[in-house]
This record gives sequence, structure tokens and C-alpha cells, in this order.
Amino acid sequence: MEVHFTPEQEAQIEKIAADAGTDAEQPVKRTVMHLRQTEIPRSPSTSPLPAWDLGAIGSLRRCDLHDDRR
Repeated sequence: MEVHFTPEQEAQIEKIAADAGTDAEQPVKRTVMHLRQTEIPRSPSTSPLPAWDLGAIGSLRRCDLHDDRR
């Protein structure tokens, strides 16, 4: 997998890595893995779609807009 960063972003990542005494790949990998671990598991069968309160119009469910439930 390849990820492309702007030169400014690369410079920031390299500085973070240099401050930590590691190569530039490590902070990126750690960040991605942290995001993956903190992601809330979603299962359509166990969690209902939320209803949005639209005031006088009434409530609107996501399934009213998108028919992607399984």
C-alpha cells in the first residue's frame, strides 16, 4: 500500500520520527493502528440506525435516505 503526503506533511512526519528516534514509517503505522483499534465496531444487526430529530418535519432515519441495510 502506498500513501502520498504533501512535502509539508512529510516534513512534519519526519520531524516527529526524528524527535522519537525512529524512522518516518513508524509514527504513520502507529497512528493508523491506533485509529483502527479505537474504531467502534458496527454491526447492522445489533445496532439500529439513528433517528434524526427534524423538529416539525418529524424524524428521519438514515434508511429513509439510503437503502443499504442488510
